[in-house]
Amino acid sequence: MELNFITLIKHDVNHNVRQCFKSKKTFMSRKEEVTAIKSKFPNKIPLIVERYHKEKNLPTLDKTKFLVPGDITMSQFLVIIRNRIKMKPNQALYLIINNRSMLSMSLTMSQAHDEYSDEDGFLYITYASQEVFGYKDDMAGANEEIQAIRGRFPNKVPIRVERYSREREVPELGRTKFLVPQELTMSQFLYIIRTKMKLRDTQALYLLVNDKVMVSHSMTMAQAYDQFRGEDGYLHVTYAAQQVFG
Repeated sequence: MELNFITLIKHDVNHNVRQCFKSKKTFMSRKEEVTAIKSKFPNKIPLIVERYHKEKNLPTLDKTKFLVPGDITMSQFLVIIRNRIKMKPNQALYLIINNRSMLSMSLTMSQAHDEYSDEDGFLYITYASQEVFGYKDDMAGANEEIQAIRGRFPNKVPIRVERYSREREVPELGRTKFLVPQELTMSQFLYIIRTKMKLRDTQALYLLVNDKVMVSHSMTMAQAYDQFRGEDGYLHVTYAAQQVFG
């Protein structure tokens, strides 16, 4: 069921909402509007949601200005947008800020507003399909697979896990593809890998991204995916014993 949130304006057919919205009102007028909204609804976040200007595959929203609870996550808001534009299950959808900053799906609206809100007080969010973000043509097959996965499981992160090329002390996993909850931490995923390989307590195991980046154990899969995912749409994780890094 769609979350109960307040729609502030009815309709805007322009493909570049942010530019149109700002051109209609002065900075002070927009700022005063946000001040009035926050005074009446202190726990809600005012948003302007637009379609990415190069987007061709997704329809335009029938509404562009929203007021949402501060404690909902980007993942929950993504579901709202998907439902509102009536997307097909196999269609991918991503949310970005300022046409360049990919948001962590675990981020709350309050956190996103605190970090990324415009000087006028609105949080401007752009939505687009995966192709918009520069994926290579020779990755088309893999991208179609990822689109299907992300479309069906928007709260999960697709991962490819492989043994470090020079690793000899720990065994290979019986599988390489995983789909994990986005709120799972690297520490929890490390425990899962250790359990699957039945490692002894005395055996060390470390996880890397792209064969070289040692990620923080407190990092969530959503954060790691947003920052490090490969051109094929997967988060590539490599595991190895401690001795490999000496």
